Amino acid sequence: MFMFSAFRLLLIFGLFAIGITTSEHQDDLYYGHFPDDFAFGAATAAYQIEGAWNASGKGPSIWDKLTHANPKMYHNQTGDVACDSYHKYKEDVKALRQMGATHYRFSLSWPRILPDGTKDNINSDGISYYKSLLKELKDNDILPVVTLYHWDLPWAFYGMKGWTNESLVEYFVEYARICFREFGADVKYWVTINEPQVIMMRDPFFMYGYYLVTQPPKVVSRIQYQTARNLLLGHARVYHLYKNEFKALQKG
Repeated sequence: MFMFSAFRLLLIFGLFAIGITTSEHQDDLYYGHFPDDFAFGAATAAYQIEGAWNASGKGPSIWDKLTHANPKMYHNQTGDVACDSYHKYKEDVKALRQMGATHYRFSLSWPRILPDGTKDNINSDGISYYKSLLKELKDNDILPVVTLYHWDLPWAFYGMKGWTNESLVEYFVEYARICFREFGADVKYWVTINEPQVIMMRDPFFMYGYYLVTQPPKVVSRIQYQTARNLLLGHARVYHLYKNEFKALQKG
């Protein structure tokens, strides 16, 4: 998938639409008319489009390590270059505008912003990249929908076994606070964690065999329950962080 052009990926990886389907709108939807406030857009994820996996101060993610050490993706491809959206984000935004998108859902790369995962090492180049992307979207009248976590956990957390460790919840809150502070003036729609159930069942830590899950398929292990619990705690903590410290000012 990583060899597709940015434009093709925007189309293939996911067109999405946001709308409120109330009874007053149902007839329009049934008969081919969308409400005036219906939003059309496209969705991507940082690892799958950005490339520049070790450029400009970015730290490695678990997916960088997985694809390098255990190449089992299509044709052994990696996200090292992908669509090179890190360098070609203006072309991507132009493609969005040409296709008539009003919204763009993308994710932030945690290790691009915090190379070792912690607030002690903030990568200014990573911050600048996302601010430039947000400005480009604003200049083209496209509203951002920003996901904080779409699976690319900083590799620095490997030793603590990722989301199975409750300590990661606090690191996630610290990361979210930096994102809200740096980008919140330009972002009104936030997503905390992409597909937590998939992380619980198919996280690269399990796929790669960093530690053994012995239960048969479709049987959830104790470790997976711990992962789900910590993901939910992280979501709740970050939701309340935004509500209590940022929402009044940023109106997101």
